Amino acid sequence: MLKLAQNIIRDPSGRAFIEHDWFPAALPDNIELEEMCYPDTAYSFASFFSEKPVGFRLGFASGNYGHCLFSAGKNGEIRIGKFVTLQCVRFISNVLIDIHDHCMVSWGVTITDSWITDDTMSLELKRNILENAAKSNHRHLEFLEPRKVVIQENVWIGFEAVILPGVTIGRGSIIGAKSVIVEDIPPYAVVAGNPGRVVKYLEPTDTPELKDRILKEIKN
Repeated sequence: MLKLAQNIIRDPSGRAFIEHDWFPAALPDNIELEEMCYPDTAYSFASFFSEKPVGFRLGFASGNYGHCLFSAGKNGEIRIGKFVTLQCVRFISNVLIDIHDHCMVSWGVTITDSWITDDTMSLELKRNILENAAKSNHRHLEFLEPRKVVIQENVWIGFEAVILPGVTIGRGSIIGAKSVIVEDIPPYAVVAGNPGRVVKYLEPTDTPELKDRILKEIKN
């Protein structure tokens, strides 16, 4: 039996609910919750409309604290790895947001794989997107050209930072508070500003080789 940090109960129809949740709604059918994770509340999925077989995954011992918002269109997908801490984060996905293991994401952060700019969309296309959203039953904006976001292992993102579409943030990086990330960030970089710029690099201390060596020392 799956052991979560919260109890999941089911009604006679088989719908899953978080026990004692303040928001009385069922969890979406197409999400996966791994052992010891903390999904917090069904309110986090109030704007989750993914139609993928698995539109959301919360990894082993990861936590959604302070009711993050997982907004997803019909083709959206959000993957959260193992031992990840999320605090009041807003996700907006129409293709894929992929967060790897051991990341920390602070309150007020926005991570989106979808955006509108004057360079990429005409006024007519913007109008069509808004009109289609108004006609739908959930009013989620289905962007035409979303670009996946990848946050590699052991990244720390400071409060109210914004991660824009098409970005890969390298392993072991730190993103400063209120930074706006518009391009790829190399591994072990410390980034600050709008747009975000590398201000220094960190000495790698979490490489697979170092972790294997430490585990061997512990076992011996």
